[in-house]
Amino acid sequence: MLKKIFTQDIQIKIGSLILAVLLWFFVVTDIEYYFDLDIPLRIEGLTDEKAFNNEIPELITARFRGKGHTLLWANMTMPLSETGLILDLTKTKNTQVYYLNDYFSMHPDKFIIPRDYNLDLLHIVKPESVWVSVEKMSHKELNVKVQADINPALGYMLVGDISVEPNKVMAHGPNSLLKDMTSITVPPLTINDVNTDVTVTLPISLEPRQLFTLDTSEVALTADIQSIGSVEFFNIDIRLENVPRHVEISVIPQSIGLVAEGGLDRLLELNAEDFIVKFDYRENWTPEKQLYLPEAILPMGVQRVSRFVPEKIEIVQK
Repeated sequence: MLKKIFTQDIQIKIGSLILAVLLWFFVVTDIEYYFDLDIPLRIEGLTDEKAFNNEIPELITARFRGKGHTLLWANMTMPLSETGLILDLTKTKNTQVYYLNDYFSMHPDKFIIPRDYNLDLLHIVKPESVWVSVEKMSHKELNVKVQADINPALGYMLVGDISVEPNKVMAHGPNSLLKDMTSITVPPLTINDVNTDVTVTLPISLEPRQLFTLDTSEVALTADIQSIGSVEFFNIDIRLENVPRHVEISVIPQSIGLVAEGGLDRLLELNAEDFIVKFDYRENWTPEKQLYLPEAILPMGVQRVSRFVPEKIEIVQK
């Protein structure tokens, strides 16, 4: 019996429920209410030569009077409208406090709201006042610093430095804050087990964001990741360094080969002339020793020398 009551004429029952809800909605929303809404505080009259050196609230809370359906419509559409209180800074020179309710009373035309809202603004709830401080606008080029930790996977390596483009950014803001700045730092980034080249776009900003603008809002970070390989290079001349004028020595052999390990793509681009192999007489030579391991200065992208060919050189003092 109970089941029959709930299942019989179900469409009629649902229709009656919807009609009742709509009737209740129109009755309730036709009542006049007092309610608070957040509206934008919009700035006008600040010339390009001036900048804020303090943060200004982007939203203020205002008390309105209106009917319930107007409240619902305003809540849904206000972010898309031009509603706001315009703060005109045309006559502001350095520092000034604006008491918002007094300002609204003197300049009711500065409150912008669509006509179809049918809302009355009664007063500003908060903040009661806004402190505005302006000064000369400054422009400065800042270096872009990278805070990136890119860890290649096993068998791979980072070739060269992590690069960022652009590496300098033009910033605009209050002179008192910008004059001591030299750089802007990219947000920290960590990537592990990398086996391919990295290209990442990252946002950049200066804090507090409201006081500064940048010519670009993002930078591209790149890293060259290559598989580790080895290539042998021959006929590299051995350079003798720091040999006293009165000492005559010779090196056997005069040229050497080496097996270099590093990024394979990079190794294949190199020639023997890109390597420097040297022997520092002042630091390494001793009378009791003839065979020495030379020192190699490696080009970018080369990780190490796994072996020399021959493995050691002979230094003969005449």
